[in-house]
Amino acid sequence: MRRSIITLAVSIYIVAPSALAHGEEEHHSNKDKQTVRSGTVSGVISDSMCKSDHSAMIKSGHGKDDASCTKACWKQGNKAVLVDKKNNVIYSLSNPKSVNKYAGKAVAVTGHIDDNTKVIHVHSVKAQ
Repeated sequence: MRRSIITLAVSIYIVAPSALAHGEEEHHSNKDKQTVRSGTVSGVISDSMCKSDHSAMIKSGHGKDDASCTKACWKQGNKAVLVDKKNNVIYSLSNPKSVNKYAGKAVAVTGHIDDNTKVIHVHSVKAQ
C-alpha cells in the first residue's frame, strides 16, 4: 500500500509539471480552486533560507555577495526561489536548474504560475 502511494505521488509530481510545460491549459481551476495561469513575474533569484536578506549569512562568511551566498545555500540543499518584493511573494521554482546562472540577479520569469501554492514552472528567464 505504501509503495503504491509513493508511486502515485511520484507520478503526479512528474506528470503534472510536464503537462503544464506543454501549454495544455492556459488557465484552469479544479474543485479545490487551485489556479494556474501563464504569466511573468519579476523579482530576484534567491534561496529558500535567505530569501530577500543575505546580510547575516554574508556577515558570517557564507558568501561575499547575494549571488555567492545564494549559490552556497543551494549547495547546502536550500531550494531556488523567486523573491517578488513588489508584491511581497516568494515563489518556489519547479525546475530550478533553469535559473542557475541568475543567482542573486533581478529577472523576469515567464511560465505557469500557481497562485495558491506559490510555485512557478519556469519557461524562460530574462535578466533585468
